[in-house]
Amino acid sequence: MGIQLVTGYSLWLLPLCLAAGAGYAAILYYRNKSEDFSRSLIWFLSVFRFLTVSLIAFLLLSPMVKTIIRTKEKPTVVIAIDNSRSMVMGPDSVFVKTRLQEELNKLSSELGDDFTIANYTFGEEVKPEDSPGFVDNLTNIADFFKQINNRFYNRNLGAVIIATDGIYNSGSDPAYSVRNVSYPVYTVNLGDTSQHRDLLIKRVNFNRVAYKGNRFPIEILVQAFEAAGETSRLKVVQDGNEVFTQEIRFTSDKQLLAVPVMAQAAEAGKMRFRITIEAIGGETNRSNNSRDIIVEVKDSKQKIAIVSNAPHPDLAAIERAIGNSNNFETQLFNAENFTGNPADYSLFILHQLPSVSNPATKLLGEITRLNIAVLYILGNQSDISGFNNQKTGLSLSGYSNSFNEALPVFNNNFPLFITSENLKHLLQGVPPLLSPFAKYTLGNAVYVYANQGIGASVTAMPLIFFNQGPDRRIGVIAGEGIWKWRLADYAKNSNQTAFDELIGKMVQYLAVKAEKSRFRVSAREYYAENENLEFSATLFNESYELINDKLVTIDITGEDKKKYEFEFSPVGEAYSLNAGNFAPGIYSYEAKAETGTGVLKQNGTFIISALNIEDVNTVANHRLLNTMAKLTGGEGIAPGKISALASIIKQRGDVKQVTYARKRFTDLISFYPLLLLIITLLSVEWFLRKFHGSY
Repeated sequence: MGIQLVTGYSLWLLPLCLAAGAGYAAILYYRNKSEDFSRSLIWFLSVFRFLTVSLIAFLLLSPMVKTIIRTKEKPTVVIAIDNSRSMVMGPDSVFVKTRLQEELNKLSSELGDDFTIANYTFGEEVKPEDSPGFVDNLTNIADFFKQINNRFYNRNLGAVIIATDGIYNSGSDPAYSVRNVSYPVYTVNLGDTSQHRDLLIKRVNFNRVAYKGNRFPIEILVQAFEAAGETSRLKVVQDGNEVFTQEIRFTSDKQLLAVPVMAQAAEAGKMRFRITIEAIGGETNRSNNSRDIIVEVKDSKQKIAIVSNAPHPDLAAIERAIGNSNNFETQLFNAENFTGNPADYSLFILHQLPSVSNPATKLLGEITRLNIAVLYILGNQSDISGFNNQKTGLSLSGYSNSFNEALPVFNNNFPLFITSENLKHLLQGVPPLLSPFAKYTLGNAVYVYANQGIGASVTAMPLIFFNQGPDRRIGVIAGEGIWKWRLADYAKNSNQTAFDELIGKMVQYLAVKAEKSRFRVSAREYYAENENLEFSATLFNESYELINDKLVTIDITGEDKKKYEFEFSPVGEAYSLNAGNFAPGIYSYEAKAETGTGVLKQNGTFIISALNIEDVNTVANHRLLNTMAKLTGGEGIAPGKISALASIIKQRGDVKQVTYARKRFTDLISFYPLLLLIITLLSVEWFLRKFHGSY
């Protein structure tokens, strides 16, 4: 540690501080002859006054004490293990299950006290732990390096040791993730690189939703390895009945066949299909020979009309987002040429209507008369006075044809539908919408999804909100330019999943007939095997006021009739539940709310789809691992040479202890001991003067 005195002014002024103290003392005690003090006392008092005035004058120079603190950080070695299921599907599975952890623990001991060891597992997610269960259904190696780079940013990361088979089925190419890292990567190359005889259902292409009375296609991709001259049979079974069978003869050792199947959606409900390719002799991995899919059969699609005042990029963005849903079909109209029957539509999306140039009086009157749900989008062509007459739950006053750039600020207490973390993250980085500058007045029964953020301020003005009326639902986006959000989603995530989720859930909520029940439960219809089941619920009393002080429970029942019981937790004015992971299948649920005057119930179903990605490819990719090691100056090693890594890392000249210097400045004017010293000097001087009879 080093200490240095610095000032805001030149230290050449220090003699002036001393001169000021000496001059003040001389004038007070040398020139003043009226005091009847002894000579020794005068010198003693002069010294006190000299020190006091000099210190006060010195403090006027803004002195500070600069302290340099040096800390030493040992290099960190990250040891990570692939936690995916493919790790225990190869011939070295016994080593992976029983000895891998033991060998890595020995390596940690051999690295000794010169290194800090950080243990992680990765697969579906990165976790700081050293006990893998090899249960993850996905492998994302690129995300592991992204997480490590973030967690050890500006830290002394010496090396990364990663034990994996190199098989990744999620995220980007790991080789690109390590191109610019500053640390060496050492790979423990596990798994079997040999391709064994194998038949598998590589992929099944199908629509999750079909409509009653229609035939729908299912495309099955069958992959064969080392099976030339062999014959197998493909079967599709639905609810115990064989609906399709076909004999397949393989003509090469590496073959991919696409088999089309047409199925009949006879009744509304959920249909489970089990697709199986019969195993052949010598096939060791039979877990990938079958695949289950679930198709929901609905009665009909809902129609949505997008009506605009004029062409706008928002229209295409919204139409494409809704088009990715199998539940709706959209039609795009200009307000001047709408000739359809409003009663045929479940929802109208009105872009800048009513407008200054087109009040759309007839269309708006029909929509109101028929109690059809509406989503209004405001913009610079909107007739604000006409909009206020629509009784949307929002009234704008003081509008003078000026606009704000408004960012969305998500309302964490929004109860009407669940918003994923991916969508919340998107809303934090989207461009602003162009919103009318006015005074916003909200009515009752309004649920704000996002408020307007103007600059760095969060306002109470809504940007997106919903109004639950007695006969229909209304939504408002108080700004134009939402097409930029779709582009931002692609720029950030290389897809538009989050934006499509936002539009899809808004449309889903609005298009559904207004729910008049006092107890409402919201859940998704589809979940992946690795996703948590999330539910939300709202409860109203007899006066239709939101309450959340009652007991709300839910019973989830699987196809095996096994029941799982959960209890909701109050969140804001609503209820929420995260039920964790469930096995693939079709589930039903019954939620109950104790109201004090009776029990309210809600029922529903959902589907959990299986993830079979880890079964598709079981051939280890050591070439990728060796490439990653070479790009970073590391080395790929066999499992039997794990212990050699300790000496390899210790011999590197660039993996060493780092010393950090941190400067800290302390302002002397806030240094309390110095203040006490000045007070003490003045107090002692004052006491001695009083004691000897002076003023």
